[in-house]
Amino acid sequence: MPTLVLVSSSPSLEACWQDWLYPWWQGQLHCFDSIKSTVSVLQHLHQPILLLDVSDPEQTKTDLEQLRTHQSPLPAVFLFKDTPDLDAWEELLDNPLNDYLQLCGSNPDTVRRIIRYCSLHFRTPAKPEPAPLTDQVLSGYDPELWRALQKEEFELFYQPRIDLRQGEICGAEALIRWRHPEKGLQSPDTFIPQCEASGLIVPMGYWIIQEAGRALPAIQEAGMEGRIGINLSFRQFQDTYLASTIERLLDEHNMSSQAMEFELTETALCNDEEHVRNTIEQLSRRGVEFSLDDFGTGYSSFSLLQKLPITTLKIDKSFVDGIPGNPDDEEIVRAIINLAHNLNKQVIAEGVETRAQLEFLIRHDCDQVQGFFFSRPVPLDQFLTLVSRRQKQSSL
Repeated sequence: MPTLVLVSSSPSLEACWQDWLYPWWQGQLHCFDSIKSTVSVLQHLHQPILLLDVSDPEQTKTDLEQLRTHQSPLPAVFLFKDTPDLDAWEELLDNPLNDYLQLCGSNPDTVRRIIRYCSLHFRTPAKPEPAPLTDQVLSGYDPELWRALQKEEFELFYQPRIDLRQGEICGAEALIRWRHPEKGLQSPDTFIPQCEASGLIVPMGYWIIQEAGRALPAIQEAGMEGRIGINLSFRQFQDTYLASTIERLLDEHNMSSQAMEFELTETALCNDEEHVRNTIEQLSRRGVEFSLDDFGTGYSSFSLLQKLPITTLKIDKSFVDGIPGNPDDEEIVRAIINLAHNLNKQVIAEGVETRAQLEFLIRHDCDQVQGFFFSRPVPLDQFLTLVSRRQKQSSL
């Protein structure tokens, strides 16, 4: 098992790592307050992984060169207290031996995964060719996707929700895209399945929450008063620190919980019912709302639906595609709308693309819609323009 080597003069950071590592970490943690004191013992440690408290990239580069003359390979994790300027750190992060951790968004699960990823540098592969995907999934994150998250190649697009009674933008769904440096803009279906399989969806999910929170002030200034919907994967509910980490992100970035909504899938409800309920209830007490995405495509327990503080049901696009005209889809859509209202919940129809679909939903008292008929998901600057334009139109 590798040895962790923390280099920091901060006693609080040492205590933080001890909390993160207990009780699952069975290896050793050595703490040093300087590079000089680390050098003298580094070569005597078994498979050291460096946890380096950093602030200046040039000094860090010098420190690493000194340390790596005494130990090779030496994986290093840079510890950032605040959001780093990744352009300044690009040269160092291009080295596959170097990784980083943003302390404010970390928890024992993200720490466990990054240590597991760094441990791969001590493995001697049997063949020179890359390991198949199944091995990557078992042993850590997909390297290209992990590096894309580090370099902030992902970005959020926003798709507006329309209140059918007021005719105004009443919220939006935040949707991730990957701006690949060679392949261009990639849709979620090209990378989310791999993120789900490897567990990368957990730190990615926290990044999405943080990015949406950063955008909130500009969105509210443009005139939108509703909530931003953020998808939570069933894999994120396997993180036992989900609620506490989200609460910490809300506090540290001064996000309004009344402006946040998390979208769950029916699959998430069926995983560890007690943990799901506790997580939802804990965040609901903060004012966060929850919606059930793709309703009707899974196996929801109606008793669980009644017990949980879920405020909104979202009709899946597969049903909206068949209206009007398909009697089965029409009946399903009407039934979901009636069910939601009977349970005192709002209902949103996804994937509205035609005026005929919109008119059907209006006739049957659907509350909100989203879809290409109004707008595709767009980058933040275009979404702000869209909100501002509709705000000006409504004030005339």
